[in-house]
Amino acid sequence: MRRDGNRNKNDANIEKRERIVLIVSSVLVLTALTMTGIYMKSEDGKVEDDGYVLDFTALEDSAAKKAKEIALGEAKESVLPQPSVTEDDLDYENLEVDSGKIQIDPYPGFEPAPESAKTKTAPVVIQEETTMTQTPIAQEASVIPEATEPEVSRPITEEVQDPGYVAYHGLHRPIDTEVLIPFRMDGSVYFTTLDQYKYNPALMLVATEGLAVEAATDGVVLSIYDDAELGKVMTVDAGGGFVLTYGQLQDLSVSVGSTMKAGDSIATVAAPTKYFSKEGANLYLKLTLNGTPIDPESLFQD
Repeated sequence: MRRDGNRNKNDANIEKRERIVLIVSSVLVLTALTMTGIYMKSEDGKVEDDGYVLDFTALEDSAAKKAKEIALGEAKESVLPQPSVTEDDLDYENLEVDSGKIQIDPYPGFEPAPESAKTKTAPVVIQEETTMTQTPIAQEASVIPEATEPEVSRPITEEVQDPGYVAYHGLHRPIDTEVLIPFRMDGSVYFTTLDQYKYNPALMLVATEGLAVEAATDGVVLSIYDDAELGKVMTVDAGGGFVLTYGQLQDLSVSVGSTMKAGDSIATVAAPTKYFSKEGANLYLKLTLNGTPIDPESLFQD
């Protein structure tokens, strides 16, 4: 604070001196102008009065008065006691000169790391990250064989071993005749007696009443029942999810639970029901795999 006060006072003194110099210079300029005017007046012999008069005397008196006031003010300030400046007040100069040599003591217990430790820090971190990312991969590699080996060595069930006769051999043609009404699930087909078009999930083969019907596949009889549209109906489990349904039958030689082989005689064709009176006698044959209808004609092997 003391140094700032001294600086401010020095700046004020310099400013005051500059002001005195400026005023004195102004006075000299005005004096020169006045003398020039007097000289020109003496040359002309008279001064023409046009109503405008410049009073140089007043300006000279004012400038002199102002210079005197500034001088007296500076004299008063010089009489006032000035604060003494000690060597301590000038310590900042030493700090500025030798500031690059100042050393700050570290906090207690601080020990700088050796240079060898600084150079090895990065490799250690990278190696740790690599180890962490590789560990799960190694564990996964060791687990995968354990998870897959039991699955590979697991004994295959009977259902997987035997997908059924149809999957291996297709279908034996139960009667050697032409198609009357084709299988059609991607569009409609015309039924003459009903006089309408509709989807057909089965296959109707041309037949005559009393014609022998052979088993289209190996299998076991699931059910036998009467239906108003299809007449006497029999369903057979052919294995592997395949189920075969026969309709328009009579004189069955098998019963529920009976086993059959493809080509065995199982029944004869009955007279058509009223739903097929115009089409005539026929054999109704429907094949499904897990409940989804499949075209039997595409699987006939003979």
